[in-house]
Amino acid sequence: MQVSTTTRTAREVVELYNFVVWNQRNFALAEELLGDSVIRHDVGESHRLTHEQAVARIADRWEMFESIRFDLNLVVAGDDDEHVAIVYQSPMTLKDGTVATVGSMEIFRVVDGRITEVWNCGYKQGVWQ
Repeated sequence: MQVSTTTRTAREVVELYNFVVWNQRNFALAEELLGDSVIRHDVGESHRLTHEQAVARIADRWEMFESIRFDLNLVVAGDDDEHVAIVYQSPMTLKDGTVATVGSMEIFRVVDGRITEVWNCGYKQGVWQ
């Protein structure tokens, strides 16, 4: 008897990463969704994180916040089922009680159900108009 395995689409991976890993602090799911390495691209530079560093980055960021949420205003999946672009805003409360919202866009590359690259050129305080 052959067991079938279901691979998540790139869009499903990116949505789970934002809605479950980040919004619900499910760091165990991050272990599953992040690649052996994750390259984080910015304009003029990129950083390769090991799997462990990529997972720890999320937990470390959460240490700064009392609450943080990613609201995806737009999700566009490429025809190649590897690339997914998101437009997000993120309301957050820092540990000191400071409340802010930032917005940005990111493009993810997902290979074999795991995030391997992320492009982001920064964020800006405020909400999308």
